[in-house]
Amino acid sequence: MIPFIVGKQIYLRPLEHEDLNEEYLGWLNDSEVSRYLESGIFPYTRDGLERFYKQVAGSSDQIILAIEDKRTGLHIGNVKLGPISWVHRRAALGILIGDKDFWGKGIGTEATRLMVEYGFFRLNLARIELGVCAEHKAAVRVYEKVGFKIEGRRRGSLFHEGRYEDGLWMGLLREEYV
Repeated sequence: MIPFIVGKQIYLRPLEHEDLNEEYLGWLNDSEVSRYLESGIFPYTRDGLERFYKQVAGSSDQIILAIEDKRTGLHIGNVKLGPISWVHRRAALGILIGDKDFWGKGIGTEATRLMVEYGFFRLNLARIELGVCAEHKAAVRVYEKVGFKIEGRRRGSLFHEGRYEDGLWMGLLREEYV
């Protein structure tokens, strides 16, 4: 596949229909991978994955890119901006590193940074924001490394592993990133 954005360890490229395979479905149904994802509550099916792909691939306000390891060419996750508000010049960011062999190697930080730079410098966004479970310390560290700031805490807003936990709202402004 042809890279859209090139990093040190990874490429970001358009998510293709061929990526909707058993491995991808396995990520979404793996309780460890989907532990902090809102979509991880219910089982994913091939049809559900197809519906998600059609919704995002044909969208003018969402951009989803596959994360591909440069060395092996493996599809290891996805990163998404959306929904994008073109009037207010802001978007939500989401990321999934599905292949656990690539956890703890800086891939999440690199993919987040590449997508933030794409959003700010190619899409002319003024703000990128995200929500994250406060207990997901690794993700919070990644976002803070890239420059996101905690802007609020939504107490007890996430039902996670049998209990309610706090959600954090984080944001990054282009002028802060520059």
